[in-house]
Amino acid sequence: MEQFLAVAEAGSFSAAARRLNIGQPSISKAVAQLEAYLGVKLFLRSTRSLTLTEAGRRYREGAERALAAAAEAEASAREDGGRLAGPLRVVVPTCLARLYLLPWLPGFRDLYPEITIDLETTDHDTDVVASGADIALRIGPLADSALVASRMGRTRMALVARKPLAGLDAPHRFMGRPAIVSRIHHVKNSWIFREGSARIAIMVRPALIVDSDEAARAAALADLGHAMLPRPFVVDLIEEGALVELLPENMIDDIDVWAVLPAGRDQTARVRAFLEWLRQQLGTLFAEGQQREGK
Repeated sequence: MEQFLAVAEAGSFSAAARRLNIGQPSISKAVAQLEAYLGVKLFLRSTRSLTLTEAGRRYREGAERALAAAAEAEASAREDGGRLAGPLRVVVPTCLARLYLLPWLPGFRDLYPEITIDLETTDHDTDVVASGADIALRIGPLADSALVASRMGRTRMALVARKPLAGLDAPHRFMGRPAIVSRIHHVKNSWIFREGSARIAIMVRPALIVDSDEAARAAALADLGHAMLPRPFVVDLIEEGALVELLPENMIDDIDVWAVLPAGRDQTARVRAFLEWLRQQLGTLFAEGQQREGK
């Protein structure tokens, strides 16, 4: 089964042999024996290509599930013996992963060297159940009530630009200015500001529309307009002087950061350990928001 999956993933017997560090004849023989046992062809072979048959595609899906279940069973057995091991699938916003989680992960690996992190980075709300994720981090309101959610902290937004904007001393003065609009945090072309205890929506003129915080950050650096992003995603550039922070007193400051988990699925010791470790790491990052919430 493992040799079949290696061929299916690599696209050729020779590439699979190199990946598994065994001879190509051994892999070819193993796949041929599997086909004979099943009574079906799993691959369509030609001199130039190797593709899965319909039966091969179905077998691959089942084989991947079987191996994942076996790995989970082995990991659970180790956990019963006091060792945390096995796969942990985590979905994280791109900027949060690049700026913070990836630099932090060596510390987690030092604590739990036998846990394998399967990391997906995306700025969109992945279907946690369908993707097989154990944990997903999300910023802002949660749309799916079928998930188990644990708040990890609270942050604020930041309005940034490559250089200062003369006369910008109130949100309404931003109306009509060129903006980098992210589909992630904004509804159409409206940005939300705070004035005292009230919230106001200001229509902006999109100079660029992007679908990721990473793109919005890069566009602001390229002086394509003003961007509004979670402050942790641009604080390094603000401190370096690469970006200027505008109207900080008018920024929304109660943006929740969540860890969401599939409902009805038992939390493994790996999941609990990762959540506890992550909560400690995020504590410093979101301390400002947490203190404000407690007032």
